[in-house]
Amino acid sequence: MPSPAHPALPAAVRHGLRAIVFDTNSFPRGGLDLGILKDWGERAAEENFEVWVPEPVVWELAEHAAASWEAWRASTNKARKSMQAAGLEVTLSDSPYTTREEVMAAVQGSIRALAPSVRILELDGDLAAAALRDQVQIHPPAKKKSDVKTGASDSAWIRQVLRAADDKVDSFVIVGADADVYQAFTGWGLPKPHMVPLHALTESLFVLSAPSDEIRNTVVEFLQGVVGLPLEAGRTPDGNLALGEVTDLAKLLQDWELDQVRDVELGRIHALVGMNQMTISRRGLVTAQVFLLADAQYNGSRVNEDGTTSGHSVIIPQVLVRDVLSFTVDEGVVTRARSETGQAAACRVDDSAYFDPEEAFNEFLDALSLIPGLDGDLGGGTYDSTNSDARVNDYELNVATEERGGDPMWSATLTLSKEGWSRSMDVRCEWDLSRVPYEMPDLLPAYVLVTDDLDDLPGPADWVASAWVINHLWHRPVAKDPTATPTPPDAA
Repeated sequence: MPSPAHPALPAAVRHGLRAIVFDTNSFPRGGLDLGILKDWGERAAEENFEVWVPEPVVWELAEHAAASWEAWRASTNKARKSMQAAGLEVTLSDSPYTTREEVMAAVQGSIRALAPSVRILELDGDLAAAALRDQVQIHPPAKKKSDVKTGASDSAWIRQVLRAADDKVDSFVIVGADADVYQAFTGWGLPKPHMVPLHALTESLFVLSAPSDEIRNTVVEFLQGVVGLPLEAGRTPDGNLALGEVTDLAKLLQDWELDQVRDVELGRIHALVGMNQMTISRRGLVTAQVFLLADAQYNGSRVNEDGTTSGHSVIIPQVLVRDVLSFTVDEGVVTRARSETGQAAACRVDDSAYFDPEEAFNEFLDALSLIPGLDGDLGGGTYDSTNSDARVNDYELNVATEERGGDPMWSATLTLSKEGWSRSMDVRCEWDLSRVPYEMPDLLPAYVLVTDDLDDLPGPADWVASAWVINHLWHRPVAKDPTATPTPPDAA
């Protein structure tokens, strides 16, 4: 649902919307994400408005891509020279581009190919002259940075948007949150434009409602179907799931692992452990915040005792990934899911620990609250007196806890039941002595959640518990990994 910081736009704006406008700053890190632009173009066509990308923005996105290509080329050339100096054969594949101009032309061509879903606003000559005057005379949005005048590009694209919209500020929404844009409108005596960050765009534009149980189950079944698959650049092998980029996966590494790290990437998906904030627009677009348990891998090099270096690769076993996904549902089947904003978050949970038993209990309940379709409150007490019931998909879920007064400090039993069928799992809160420095026993968190009912699920017991419930209610199909080597018939 819309947040207080980004409420739904007024009905007059939503119903009279002519276009949403993408600026360079609309995208994560200011770089083009063609998939996001394409998805919003298709969505706009369904909802009867347009996606506008002003021509100066196209130029700037193309230049950013060219800068990335130059950085890649410099890094590749350095690696090639080092390998050749060592007498190695070099088979590194080259980019099909040989100049910055070729890269920029390719980016501009990719954006133009999205027409008619995406419309590029060609820059009029008189507006280009007005924008240059703004920069020379330092009229908003122009300004000085270290005695260098800037702002002509912003002035140009804003002026072109206003002309395309017949100066009707309420007829378009700018994707982003750039204060310089506000200053330009104020300086020109115009009302502030509607600006919405990419992550809040869906909630601000569309009237959303809770989806039916059938749609929710369809989405969960799709997510269960990608469990077990590997990720490459955040995508499953056939591309039906595309997660957003985790901006700094290197933060998942321990200090001792930060040794000549070259790259860190998400690896294989191990479990769906939660989903919430699920909504559906009047056109049937389903979005939800999804929590997945995966692993990650980093590659690097280490300096040996004799001064030589050697390749180094380590699997980080338990990484919790959170992303807001939009799901394309066609004839009752999810055909594709991709990140709404192009950005995801990840944290390492293989070493999860808490400062006290109550904190551990609250985190345990928070994880259970993310079970899709949970109806009821499982947090009806403290760990010494909880006996709560909820329902999920016509199953009853009971959580009963008991204070143990030692080690473990408390234990919890989860019971799923329906019409004479039942399954249970136990979770314990224990004190992990190995985490406690002898000199300062209260300095570090040392209470951990453990279970003996792993069900082949890796991870701390709070997330294992939620995955355990999900796997019983939505049976996980055997994921077909297109990257796996086929087993010969006589080897079975």
